Amino acid sequence: MYKNMSKMISLYGQRHFPFIPKTYILPEEHRQLSEEMDKFPDIFWIVKPAASSQGKGIFVTNNYEEIPSKTNLIVSRYIDNPFLIDGFKFDLRIYLAITCINPLRLYMYEEGLVRFATVKYSNELEQNKGNRFIHLTNYSVNKYSESFLPNIDPNKDGQGSKWSLSALKRFLEKNGINPSHLITQIEDILIKSVLSIEPIINSNYEMYVPFRDNCFELLGFDILIDNSLTPWLLEVNLSPSMNCDSPLDQKIKGDLLSDLFTMIGIVPLDLRNYFNNNPINKINNQFSAYTKELISNKAKRANAFSQSRVANSSTLTKPEFEVIKETEEEFKR
Repeated sequence: MYKNMSKMISLYGQRHFPFIPKTYILPEEHRQLSEEMDKFPDIFWIVKPAASSQGKGIFVTNNYEEIPSKTNLIVSRYIDNPFLIDGFKFDLRIYLAITCINPLRLYMYEEGLVRFATVKYSNELEQNKGNRFIHLTNYSVNKYSESFLPNIDPNKDGQGSKWSLSALKRFLEKNGINPSHLITQIEDILIKSVLSIEPIINSNYEMYVPFRDNCFELLGFDILIDNSLTPWLLEVNLSPSMNCDSPLDQKIKGDLLSDLFTMIGIVPLDLRNYFNNNPINKINNQFSAYTKELISNKAKRANAFSQSRVANSSTLTKPEFEVIKETEEEFKR
């Protein structure tokens, strides 16, 4: 991720990618990191093993001697001014679906997870840098904390050590903060992150994927918010966990998968069997009311696509026409 982001920064400038903390990749950049830490000895860094997960091996330090210089590591400047709720640090798990790479179509899921640390945050980093329950928000780490508060009722959201994204929005609004600007910034992060890998994916896509709508991808973005309500990208998960250890997980991830399968056009097995076992006229009669409601409620958002297609149909090539039709159908779902 950082290598691809570095290429984008070199091409378009740092000002377009303000959501990436200063980062060094070890062992290649160990000398640059050493010089940076010698120059700013009071700054803390968070060290992460490459190709690991669930918070394993992560630690915070301002001492270069504590960092293995010959190991594959990612070392990022520690964001020491996180936005706190009741004194606790938290991060967001945001889900993004890529349904097509050429043309690029991305969907940010409207729901997500808010994961809390389980010990109140302190700026005294030197004294508590070894306490993982202060600095790390990973559920797989904090579920072992004595202070972890599990969610036992998805209808009582906004409590415990894991919230929904909707609960966070309600909390912000209740405290006089409009969350829409924050969400817009997060959308910007998601788009630019995917653009940073688009050339790589597209070349493989054209080589190995026989049809444009042959596959899809679900990504999990980890976002940290600082006390100025600025979002920071921590990492992107290629295989975000779909484990459901709580009723809240079951609700959010279950709905996520259901909506994702609907959007990419998978017909449920019971409905498929119904269509196979009933005459088409009977199906049309029974589903006519459902179809009318679907068209009136869901297809309105596709009007812009339709109007554009009609207005420009004379100048469209057949592949372009097919892309627009495919996009309309997906947008309706």
